[in-house]
Amino acid sequence: MSVTFEQWVQNVFDHPVREPEWYWDEDFDVLWESLGLSDALTVRYLTRIFLEPYRLKRYSLDQVGQGIWFLIGESSPGEPGYALLRPEVALPERLACIQAMAEFFRNFVMPAAPGPADTNSDPFHSACFMWWDLFWHTFTDEEQRAGTPELHRTCLKVLTEILNLPSELCRLSALHGLNHWHSHPRYAEKVEQIVDAFLGKTPDLTPSVLEYAQKARLGLYQ
Repeated sequence: MSVTFEQWVQNVFDHPVREPEWYWDEDFDVLWESLGLSDALTVRYLTRIFLEPYRLKRYSLDQVGQGIWFLIGESSPGEPGYALLRPEVALPERLACIQAMAEFFRNFVMPAAPGPADTNSDPFHSACFMWWDLFWHTFTDEEQRAGTPELHRTCLKVLTEILNLPSELCRLSALHGLNHWHSHPRYAEKVEQIVDAFLGKTPDLTPSVLEYAQKARLGLYQ
């Protein structure tokens, strides 16, 4: 039997913030396997938390950041985010989950992080900034993954939405993702168009966003 959505949220976020994180404990595999999660259920739960971020209000932002690293981080031992890349899960469900990420940034990240972003030392900020690395690492085996072009097109649409949010952290996160997408020849021109449109219509950008945008549009960050 699988855990409920509420139990899943608790298992992901209700942990003290520490190093090493809870998901590197020796008993992690036993704990996570006991939850009875399939890839399809994981995608449904991810979608729901992105659309219902008010459920995270009971947790500190550091706890949320720790949970984001676990859910989305490419090196997460539980690999929940990789369910979005697995063709065994219906493509429309995976696309809907990615689309829901825009709502998470709009309704949770933006109000939670007003003012300047600190992507180097603030755990929540850094987790949001690195959000998109998971998808970038699928480029090397694109032809082996069902529905990958559709996933990338949806990611670029969502990144455009997040880029246009009036939040330095949201904009830097989106630019960081777009910088990675530029490394793929199929999407480089589209990335430049997205960033150029943003720069052309958005006044009074902070120096951090302006500098990052000018380099990210050409994929100059590693």
